[in-house]
Amino acid sequence: MFVQHSVHVSRPVADCSRELLESPQRWFPRMRGKNVSQVGIRLAGLPLRKRVVVEVGEPVKTSTWAEIPLTWQATFPQKLFPVMTGKVELAAADTDVTRLTVSGMYEPPLGRIGEQLDEALMHNVAEATVKELAESIGRKLEEEREA
Repeated sequence: MFVQHSVHVSRPVADCSRELLESPQRWFPRMRGKNVSQVGIRLAGLPLRKRVVVEVGEPVKTSTWAEIPLTWQATFPQKLFPVMTGKVELAAADTDVTRLTVSGMYEPPLGRIGEQLDEALMHNVAEATVKELAESIGRKLEEEREA
């Protein structure tokens, strides 16, 4: 299954790229040592999060865009949650505005039952998780501008 969400950041793409090429602990939300973080959604204003291990791949950067591969997997129970393989992309939307996109692919676990759960509910959770992640990274980039 594919999920994607984009936000606009009021900073030039070169500035945003510089920030994302530094340590993921600076921009990936709630990242702690050993690349452990939490991803999730908000339900009725309350955060529902799952601990994940995040792997950040080698970034690719040009003067007008950047791409950083990401993979995250639940720490426990691994068999009940999909592995998300995706990327964070930056592209110039304007001279002083960057479009940040988080996208990813996952295979529902648990075979046919997992596919049915995904259709009924879990795909919406995956979309909301990617949306929350894109918005969180965008906010961090905005905060860095103000600092």
